[in-house]
Amino acid sequence: MKHDEYAVSRNLKEIRERRSLSLDQLAEMTGVSKSMLRQIETGKSSPTISTIWKIANGLRLSFTALLSKQQPDVAIMSFTDGKPLTARKGGYRVYPMIPFDPGHSFELYHVQIDPGVSFDGEPHEGNVEEFLFIHGGRVRVTIEDHHYDGEADHCIRFKANRPHRYENPGKITARLIMMLSYRL
Repeated sequence: MKHDEYAVSRNLKEIRERRSLSLDQLAEMTGVSKSMLRQIETGKSSPTISTIWKIANGLRLSFTALLSKQQPDVAIMSFTDGKPLTARKGGYRVYPMIPFDPGHSFELYHVQIDPGVSFDGEPHEGNVEEFLFIHGGRVRVTIEDHHYDGEADHCIRFKANRPHRYENPGKITARLIMMLSYRL
């Protein structure tokens, strides 16, 4: 995976300073040595994916929080810009819209689920809530054998620290905006 080393160093230093953490404290939280963290922050070392994951998990951030470049002040985008992430032979499509940014502690996706398709979501680490803003079709979320049904103009909100399943029990493609909110 190719990543922007400058973005990683800039983001790491900004997050550490915003949280008033010393390099020693950050090293203890992440399991990454103080010297390696200093080298990453100064751009003298390119971290491996494994190191980025350790830092993200220690700070309770998404992986993309360390990789994202700064965004312009104004942007206009389609819900379906870019290539989607897919599952179930393309029947479950996720379009990343707004990556995690430590300044707003959430990320946003446009999701499309074809009729009869389901997808099992893994539990999220930490205090994460999911908000599903349904703007077309029907969606069922199953959490611990409880079913929650929503349709266009509904929102389903839940704590995402448990396994959960998304499915489309309807006859048309379900379309929704998924927001992951990270409480620090």
